[in-house]
Amino acid sequence: IFCPRGGQLYYWDATNDLTTRGVLVSSLTDASGVPTLVNVVLVSDISRFVFALGCNEVGGSTLDPMLIRWSDQELAQSWTPSALNQSGSLRLSRGTKIVTGVQARQEILVWTDNALYGLQFLGGGDAWGANLLGDNISIASQNAAVYSNGTAYWMGKDRFYMYDGTVKTLRCDLRRYVFSDYSYEQ
Repeated sequence: IFCPRGGQLYYWDATNDLTTRGVLVSSLTDASGVPTLVNVVLVSDISRFVFALGCNEVGGSTLDPMLIRWSDQELAQSWTPSALNQSGSLRLSRGTKIVTGVQARQEILVWTDNALYGLQFLGGGDAWGANLLGDNISIASQNAAVYSNGTAYWMGKDRFYMYDGTVKTLRCDLRRYVFSDYSYEQ
């Protein structure tokens, strides 16, 4: 599953050879309510839900940069919520846009431009819920976060952070050098 930033979701069947092209998820059999505008996409590794971070509502045509939607479990083409599936959505409240997301051990970490959220699988009708993990933080870009050995590390706009159950600022003796030579336009 992949997408260009602000574009549609694509699916590539890895069981075919490399000459097979990816197709729109919306063109798959039984596709329903697939987001047409998505900023970031990821797939949960254990429960296998597809997440659209910053996307349009079901049936909508306007990108909501704080909206998270997820497909039904194991069905990348099923996005219309119903009593018969676990697809759904939620809107984050802190920040103006979702920047990125990373799969952690028992949650999905989602960064907005000034907060960190943890998405946890709840099951049932409300398949996923969000918890605010950190506020008044920043993240430099979509590719500025990594998760390793139970800890998330990321580069903010003026310091480095980590999350291991609580958000902490990392000590950095080179901080002044790194951030004074940083191009925000890039």
